[in-house]
Amino acid sequence: MLHLTEAFCPTRNLDRPLSTILTDEERGELAVFVTDILSEWKLSPEESLALLGMPEGSKPRELSRFKRGNPLPQDETILTHAQHILGIQEALHMVFPLNHNMPLFWLTHRNKTLGGIPLKIMLEDGLHGMGRVWGTLDCTQNWD
Repeated sequence: MLHLTEAFCPTRNLDRPLSTILTDEERGELAVFVTDILSEWKLSPEESLALLGMPEGSKPRELSRFKRGNPLPQDETILTHAQHILGIQEALHMVFPLNHNMPLFWLTHRNKTLGGIPLKIMLEDGLHGMGRVWGTLDCTQNWD
């Protein structure tokens, strides 16, 4: 069972690459978590693949495989994207603990601090945009 407080805590700075820390089983559990989050965010398959950092030309069927527990690739870029998705979701639920409709609303409506729609920022700016969104939700992301 993947324990976020252990190998893959989204808010922990790691001194080793994620691809060397996570086992196949953990990457499989992470795949299920992340695809569930992307479904909750109501993204198209193409948007989901983009947010995961999957290579261009990846097929939507990959998402179905991940949802069934096939491990995410042992690729640092993809695992870092997954870490950001998990961290953003965790932060959304901390900011909006009582209203389960607010995370999706927050992601899909203009945010004054970000100067745009968070989901659009993440899709257009990739990992950098995801970092901006996560940092806006969780101020500890900006601590050095």
